[in-house]
Amino acid sequence: MISLCIYVVFIMGFAWIYYKTGSIEMTPYATPYSHTRSAYELHKINFEKSIYFSIVSFHTIGFGDIHPITQIGRQIVMIQSTISLFFTAIFSGFLVYFVIKRPRDVFTTNRVYIRHRNDHYVLSLRVGNKGRDIIDLKSKFEAWTIEHNTRIRIFRLEEELPDLEKILYYDLDLDDHELAPLRHALVDALKKETLLHMKFSFIGNDIKTGEQVAYAKYYDSGHLSFGKMFLNVYSWDPNGRRKNFHWGNFERIEPMEPKLVEGFYR
Repeated sequence: MISLCIYVVFIMGFAWIYYKTGSIEMTPYATPYSHTRSAYELHKINFEKSIYFSIVSFHTIGFGDIHPITQIGRQIVMIQSTISLFFTAIFSGFLVYFVIKRPRDVFTTNRVYIRHRNDHYVLSLRVGNKGRDIIDLKSKFEAWTIEHNTRIRIFRLEEELPDLEKILYYDLDLDDHELAPLRHALVDALKKETLLHMKFSFIGNDIKTGEQVAYAKYYDSGHLSFGKMFLNVYSWDPNGRRKNFHWGNFERIEPMEPKLVEGFYR
């Protein structure tokens, strides 16, 4: 819409300049013969014809039925044609960009969940995608604290993820001894003994265009919650295809029993 408004301003502005300066005129062979109108009337340029010439000149078409008759007119045509080259190139580039670019259709849960699955505690996020599939995903999860104006890294993990079609679960097994520093930091954060910062990010490629897709989201201790199973966002049809999407369930999760919550602190 902005480009369209600029285009209209250019067309109307140059048309007004042509009209006020009287620097253009109808070519004789383009003027039909008339017994009732004088040659001056037939060749006279009104504002409507000025708009027509402005459009033709802006797009460098050059039919020749109207032409500049003064040096000022020729200079105006050169200026308008030059501007049109840059405007068309810029507008075309933005148009292509907006046609092929992905909208903001990738998102994650607003909270980081400590879940209990298969007798294990896991730190979990749910990733959603309402657009085209994303392949070749490489993810990174970081956790850190700030002490004395210094960032202290608690945990960092980089790994490859499965393709992101519609839903992807990012889980870290907190019962893994290699993740013990992260679990201790989570316990301290839940007890409000420290402020823990976290960041989840990934980079992948659009399956159709090959465009690189990058995503990142920051969390802190205030975004930690307990839960069990996420509510379903979709169901499956007999052919193994997803159907009946209910994105309203994306953030919804079953509550964790108090006994399991207490077990996490042990």
